[in-house]
Amino acid sequence: KQWYQRRVRGGVTLNLLIGDKRDPIPDVPVVYFVMPTKQNIDLISQDCKNQMYEKFYINFITAVSRQLLEDLAQATIESDSVARIEKIFDQYLSFCMLEQNLFTVSAYDAQACSYYALNRPDAKDADIEKCINAITDSVFSLFVTLRELAVIRCPKGNAAEIVAEKLEKKMRDARRDPKSELFKDQAITSFQRPLLILLDRNMDICSTLHHTWTYQALIHDLFNLYLNRCKVEVEEKVKNYDLGPDDQFWSKNKGKPFPEVADAVHVELEACRAAEQEIKRLKDVMGESAENANDQIANTVSSLPELMERKKRVDMHINIATALSDCIRARNLDKFFEVEEKIMTKTTLEESVLDTLKNPNVGTAEDKLRLFIIYYLSTTDLPDNELQQYIETLQGVGCDTSCIEYLAKLKSVSSLSAPTQPKLTSSSGSYSSMSNMFKYVKQSSKFMMEGVKSLVVGHRKLPVTRTVDSLSELKQTPETDSFLALDPKIYRKTENLLPALKNTFNDIYVFVVGGGSYVEYQNLMTYGEQHPDKRIVYGSSEMMDSRNFLEQLTKLGSASG
Repeated sequence: KQWYQRRVRGGVTLNLLIGDKRDPIPDVPVVYFVMPTKQNIDLISQDCKNQMYEKFYINFITAVSRQLLEDLAQATIESDSVARIEKIFDQYLSFCMLEQNLFTVSAYDAQACSYYALNRPDAKDADIEKCINAITDSVFSLFVTLRELAVIRCPKGNAAEIVAEKLEKKMRDARRDPKSELFKDQAITSFQRPLLILLDRNMDICSTLHHTWTYQALIHDLFNLYLNRCKVEVEEKVKNYDLGPDDQFWSKNKGKPFPEVADAVHVELEACRAAEQEIKRLKDVMGESAENANDQIANTVSSLPELMERKKRVDMHINIATALSDCIRARNLDKFFEVEEKIMTKTTLEESVLDTLKNPNVGTAEDKLRLFIIYYLSTTDLPDNELQQYIETLQGVGCDTSCIEYLAKLKSVSSLSAPTQPKLTSSSGSYSSMSNMFKYVKQSSKFMMEGVKSLVVGHRKLPVTRTVDSLSELKQTPETDSFLALDPKIYRKTENLLPALKNTFNDIYVFVVGGGSYVEYQNLMTYGEQHPDKRIVYGSSEMMDSRNFLEQLTKLGSASG
């Protein structure tokens, strides 16, 4: 609705897809907003030839190639329609901002940039090059929009390094080009340079598969949150819900543990009910002083639209929270969260992983496969005979174990594992409290508050957050000592930039090549809240839920078998 209003104020009265059948409007100018593809160039050329519109303003989402521009020029010359082309713009918008601090590669390139596309064994060089270029263009577009040149840090020997080197060259060439206005010195006035950290998904596979407890990450995991929209079954009907920055409750509570959100929904519901009771009370007031009644009625009427919208939002979150509660209870997700936390923090388990996998009353086949992968990647000395026993158990409960073969190969040639996490103590929080979470939630729209406020969940730094902390503060740690440092502002590439880095970084951009997760995003936001001087933006080639990631791992396992 807001987008429509802004469009009308800008004078745009009609919106059409370029591939649809369109009628000519010869007296009206047209604005194209398209990807620079051969198909779109041909369609625009045909529109010019048919004199569909008066003037053509062409906006390419990312930079158009010289070859495509020449194709457009040749086509318009042949149709004698060059004069209709008014302006052509490269907008550098090949990224999608999901939130103020969250972005991905544009949806147009998401499939080509997936984890599977980057790692499949039969991938051709041209396919990999296309994927790397799409990621490079996306991150480049972000910094063109910001008009900033970032210092780049990345690990060696993976896709992140290739992207970093291509990105550094592209930024340096754009800055050196006398005809380019993208990175002029006058636009870079801040003494504080931003830091761009490029990471590879293989550095931490466990976090993407880990069962979570926070509101936004749970919705993404269970209801496939995509482009800020989720589908939830309510009373045997599927409803679509948009979760965006205009929803104050969502903005305030999306990163909180689910029991706290349940409590917050209850508070919001009671506030709405109190407002409704106030409106009903006015009926009695009207019989008293007319002057006072009129004032109160006027105030109430003016607040009605806001109250109705607030009630609508509360009902939406009640439905979502109820559906989450049903899913968590049905699959015993609190148990999986607790066991996985203990595995990743090297804490003694009350029940063996094998016994949990064999338990028919706990979880789905997917839940058990996720648990085992985390256990497998966190264990350095699992004998082959025990591994085979786990695989047979998983297959017995209906799991496709093809992905384990891929992970075994990846683990054998790299240091792929879940790094040991500091143990959580009672002072820093307790994951065992999650096992009692259902004491706080009912299936109705009313939530029990008893005990919720006393629930404290520990916050440990995930590998991506520890990397951000080390690199932004210039700390020397084993995890980051081997990271490359690149600076596109330096005209000649230097082999060792580290001695020149003397100031810590407060403006930090993190991009995960191969896909990211809301678990990592929220962990970084929590770190940012603890360091208010830092601004952190998280990006990835796509936001993967666990089911999608497992599917990609399974395809890789089948392809490498």
